[in-house]
Amino acid sequence: MNLPANFVFSAKNLQSYADCPRRFQLRYVEGWQPPTMTAPEAQDELAYERRLRQGAMLHQLAKFSQEGIPHDLLKAAIRDDNVARWFAELLSSGLNDLPEKRLPEKRLQTSIDGQRLMAQVDLLAFEPGGDLVVVDWKTGSYVPDRESLRQRWQTIVYLYVAAKAGSRLYGAPLPAERVRLEYVYLARGGQRIRFTYSPAQMRDDEALLSGLMSEIQSASDFPLTPECRHCRFCAFRVHCERGEAVSLSDVDFDDLDEVADIELDFEQIGEYAF
Repeated sequence: MNLPANFVFSAKNLQSYADCPRRFQLRYVEGWQPPTMTAPEAQDELAYERRLRQGAMLHQLAKFSQEGIPHDLLKAAIRDDNVARWFAELLSSGLNDLPEKRLPEKRLQTSIDGQRLMAQVDLLAFEPGGDLVVVDWKTGSYVPDRESLRQRWQTIVYLYVAAKAGSRLYGAPLPAERVRLEYVYLARGGQRIRFTYSPAQMRDDEALLSGLMSEIQSASDFPLTPECRHCRFCAFRVHCERGEAVSLSDVDFDDLDEVADIELDFEQIGEYAF
């Protein structure tokens, strides 16, 4: 199977393949744009799109805040109660224990067996000779159990890529035990779930990643998943005629591929951001 010429493996597309090879084929090989996954009623579609925009706005606000834009200006640009609540939680979530040097919306990249592997992280905090911390903001109300979260490809990819590519920031080899990942659930009071790393875990993760990436490269067939539970939240559920429409309250918005447009009132921020 020939992947697109500019294809880069990531946590999103690896998880997509692991959940359902057909979903991966439609989204990443054939380039289909995801239709709405909610019921066809206009009200549900609009609510779904609004929820996507809310998550995107929060991530943009987080980026601006880490770039030094005054918080009062950012708060004035918010026109959504949920986003305002999440942003307030982000500001009070106790991130003072992170290393001082911080890079928001940082892309890290490495390779395995000649194939590129990328992690687009919400926040990277590090200190030469100290720790390197990857922070991922979550706006959904659902918090998976710790073991399920550790096995997700986002956790595997973020820790592995940070440990491999982080040495470029340090200017020296980065010990795996200096790397950690923190998920911050803003809709759950800023609850934080932390994963540390080790050389042994890094070796195990590299074997997992190499195996899955090789499987995808050699795949000639992309069957529908036998696990219909994945279909309940899939953007291509209607196309595959799998399952019934779900309530928006059941959708895990932290686990979606869609990218929404940002709707900040930049006039309120003024020229400071630019």
